[in-house]
Amino acid sequence: MVNVIQPGGHGRGTPILSAWDICSALVTLVVYAPLSVLTSICHIGWFFQWSNLGEQISHDLLLCLGRYLPVSVIQRASDNDGNRLRQSHRYANAPFQLAERVQSSGFAGYWLYRHLSIESRPHDADLVLFHLHGGGYVMGHPLDNAPELLLVAEALSRRNHTVAVFSLEYTLVPNAPLPAQLYQTVAAYTWLTNELNVDPSKLYLIGESAGGHLIISLLVAIHQRIARHQPSVLPKPAAAFLISPWVNLNPCGPYARAKDQTLDPRSATFKHVLERFSILVRHDVAPEHSELYGNFAFPASERGSWKDILPTRTWVSAGTAEPLFRFDIEEFVESARRDGAEVRFELAEGKVHVWQSVEAREHEKDFLALFLGRDNMELMPGYQHIAELICSCLEGRS
Repeated sequence: MVNVIQPGGHGRGTPILSAWDICSALVTLVVYAPLSVLTSICHIGWFFQWSNLGEQISHDLLLCLGRYLPVSVIQRASDNDGNRLRQSHRYANAPFQLAERVQSSGFAGYWLYRHLSIESRPHDADLVLFHLHGGGYVMGHPLDNAPELLLVAEALSRRNHTVAVFSLEYTLVPNAPLPAQLYQTVAAYTWLTNELNVDPSKLYLIGESAGGHLIISLLVAIHQRIARHQPSVLPKPAAAFLISPWVNLNPCGPYARAKDQTLDPRSATFKHVLERFSILVRHDVAPEHSELYGNFAFPASERGSWKDILPTRTWVSAGTAEPLFRFDIEEFVESARRDGAEVRFELAEGKVHVWQSVEAREHEKDFLALFLGRDNMELMPGYQHIAELICSCLEGRS
């Protein structure tokens, strides 16, 4: 049974803060955060690059908080009820369903966008976009990327494509260890294909970072059911869009390409945050699960051929300035191509991890301040490009 909950409902539960969590958070905010700011100012000041000061401080502060804040505090900060969207100038009177929460026994999520013509019949849409958010499996929320996904949906609607966008609200680590998130993803995918009768040729997957890992995991799980002749076989989707996917859950381990790379100061600092998240994510995961799903950059004969696993339209992006992810992503793409899979790979010069989302965050305020129907092509260029790619797939131009 799947229930549609009115806007404002929230069912993940708010993490409980212990006295230790509160003390650790205070130490981080009173000691480590100011030191991070001072370090940023010193580094910038010596070279008189004052125009970069705000960006440097913001980046270093985020890394500091990610490294030292208790996970429960980080997860409370990532809660999102959708009111920012509903109260924005752009969407206050939106003529479509916006951020409508769905709850079932096996999964939860949001219909971020549904055209009124398909409000109760998503299977009639030209496209159903299934989104999986990032955040290292430790943080993040399905509405974090809502403005970007709404931009994509609006771009498709302007081209006369009816669209529905669903974003999964999977349980974060350590509240539920892997592979609970994969089970929830499979449950939501089963609901879309079997209960809502969405034609797999109209079903596209999109996710960033850990969401990209979850997409590949779903595709592997679908293939495993087929290979083992299980009765509950699921159809493969038509396309997958992987934005800086976290293909190796141990990106600093012995099989990581990044271990042989010289890291710049920012990446070296980020490595500590990533290692922290990686340890949490891999804790108590069964060896047989790790073998299939832990490292998609490393061959595993039990997994099968990427040609059989991946959709015929698979797009992968990365940036040259994300060394802790880039080289494993490249190895994954090369491995898939060796298997005969058709993978389109775009490596953006000088761009950081999930750069499309990073740049979009800077533009969200301006985007939400526009009238609905008015657009600025300079806002969220990474997602403008993704919208065009999706249009090309729908219109048979790729």
